[in-house]
Amino acid sequence: MVRLFKSPPPKVEIKSPKDYRQGEVFDTLKNDCHEKCYICEDKPIYPNVEHLVAHRGNPALQYDWNNLLLACGHCNNIKGDRFDDMLNPIQCDPEEHIALSIKITDDITDYVLIKPLNENKATAKTAELLGLVYNGGSTDMKELGSSNLRNEHLIPDIRRFYQYIRNHREEPDLGYDDDIRKEINCCAKFAAFKRKIIKDDPALHLQFSKALV
Repeated sequence: MVRLFKSPPPKVEIKSPKDYRQGEVFDTLKNDCHEKCYICEDKPIYPNVEHLVAHRGNPALQYDWNNLLLACGHCNNIKGDRFDDMLNPIQCDPEEHIALSIKITDDITDYVLIKPLNENKATAKTAELLGLVYNGGSTDMKELGSSNLRNEHLIPDIRRFYQYIRNHREEPDLGYDDDIRKEINCCAKFAAFKRKIIKDDPALHLQFSKALV
């Protein structure tokens, strides 16, 4: 998860689910979330409009612009209405609360490391959600979804990013630094993982610190 900044509410009045699933409202929401799921940071084939705080039929929550975010079906299904007290990426920077990294191996033991950086309740709740999202849910269907997210999307993307870093170090004049800057921008898929890789390397952090802002 990365920090998000919401645009001012669209001029269209949000009075029904149809209003936020299309047109100006959806387009603004899509742009604010960088066209990716705000939880797992993948770009969904079929996006959902997710309520940060479950509305449970309450119109004040269901149609509140600041309660609407873009998510994928996998994350939306896992989150459900059990994580109302998680971190709000509009109000805080999740990277200051949770560190995400991935242990890449040659077998099927790849898994995501989720490290809370403080003891806040919201941090713990978000870490719990991310663990279910990336490492496996409570049912076989959710387990498969997590496996597919890791093995078909996250791991190949991180491997490619590591290759950019190797190329940059071996041939620093061929423009791979531009690729790295693009990948650590909050707009990129799985940006939180890539940004931590840069932060954990003193030399890379020094060179790309401005791109991490």
